[in-house]
Formats: sequence, structure tokens, C-alpha cells
Amino acid sequence: MAENKKQNVRMIFKIIAFLAFIMLGYLGIRNYKLSVEKLKINQCTDEIIELVHNIHDIYQNQNDYGEFDYKIADKMKVYPKRMIRQGIKEPTNAYLGGVDVYYSSTYPDKNKSAFEVSFQGLSQMGCMALLRLGELEELGLIAVAGYSSATPSGMLDEIYLDTKQADIKANHIFVAKSAPYVADERAEKICGCDDDVCTVVWKFR
Repeated sequence: MAENKKQNVRMIFKIIAFLAFIMLGYLGIRNYKLSVEKLKINQCTDEIIELVHNIHDIYQNQNDYGEFDYKIADKMKVYPKRMIRQGIKEPTNAYLGGVDVYYSSTYPDKNKSAFEVSFQGLSQMGCMALLRLGELEELGLIAVAGYSSATPSGMLDEIYLDTKQADIKANHIFVAKSAPYVADERAEKICGCDDDVCTVVWKFR
């Protein structure tokens, strides 16, 4: 009887140790994934800031952005070197998703007076964080939108200019000043992608 009790106690300890090992492994993987996510978000933040700076530097003495698009941006070398990754022909963001740029407008009578940048292939966490980047307001950010699928630049120009504010919000578009304060619940809904297929589109003057 005493021997059976000892064996039972040993078995219980083995089970507890095994469960603890699994739990530690799960937490370790989770923390690693979270660290990778934060690193990618920080890299994307640096990329969008540098990209916008480069575009502003090139167009600083011009009244509008002309026919500015992806091909012209590539020709003018506005993409930061960090976005030109080995083995990939086109510029990509830190998530290895597509990057698109396109001329836009500030007002209906001021065509081509702005431009848009699209970061695609984002995770839900990346989409939520980039949607709410407050530091971009200093770079002339007008509006920002999040999507749960791949979305090119130019989308905000189709919706933003002639749409009432209430309808703009219904389309998940936010003005620069309000974007950092989007609630978690709403940001999760906007960036509702299971895989890395979310998109954030910014509109700059």
C-alpha cells in the first residue's frame, strides 16, 4: 500500500512537471511571436516615416504630385533602402507585404495636391498599431484607413473628399487627429484579418 502511494505521488509530480513544461513552452513561443510583431511594427513605422520624408523632399518645390504612382516612385528611388530586400524585386514593408503609392487630393478643386501610401500584408496587430500612429500627423497626414484585405493606394481619394464625416467613419477612415484614439474594439474589427493580409492606407498632403 505504501509503495502504491509513493508511485501515485511520483506520477502526479511527473504530470505536474509535464504540464508546467508545456505551459512554459507555450508562453515562450507566445512571447517570441509578440517580440517579432513589435519589431516588425517598429520597422514599418521607420519605413513609412522615411518614405514620406523622401517624397516630400523630391516634391517640396512643386505645386502638386503630378502623375505620381508606384512606377514613378521607383524611378525616383523614394523607397528607403531598407525596403529593398534581397531576393525580392519590388519594395516591401517589414511584413514582406506590398507597398503602393499614388497621387491624391486635398479638396475636390485641388486634384493631385496629396498622395497616398498603402502598406499591405500586415498582421492584425500590425494593422492596428499602424492605423493609430500619432507621429504621422507631423508629416502632413490627412486621413488613414484600415482594411482586412489587400487594398491599393487611391482608395481614400474615392471616398474621403465628397463624403460626410459620419459616412467616412462608417468606411473606417479617420482624420489624422482622431486616428491615435481609435478604440481597441473598433481597431480589431477594422483589422479583422486572420492571416497577414491586412492593409493600412495613409493620405498625406
